[in-house]
Amino acid sequence: MNFHNLAQGFIGNEVEVLTPNDLISGTLISVGDTTLLLKVPPVIYGPPTDLAIIPLQAVEFIRVVAS
Repeated sequence: MNFHNLAQGFIGNEVEVLTPNDLISGTLISVGDTTLLLKVPPVIYGPPTDLAIIPLQAVEFIRVVAS
């Protein structure tokens, strides 16, 4: 099992993704060949979307938030 297959198992779960510059929390929507797509809370004075696109090569780890 590789990282891509492992991450696909978390689709639909609340996760935290650590990148070198940030910790992003949201619901994992999809895992592409090169990116993760997260639904995140809207940011005040930020982009007018609630999606975060994260390159897979920037991901240091993914933590599933217990519910």
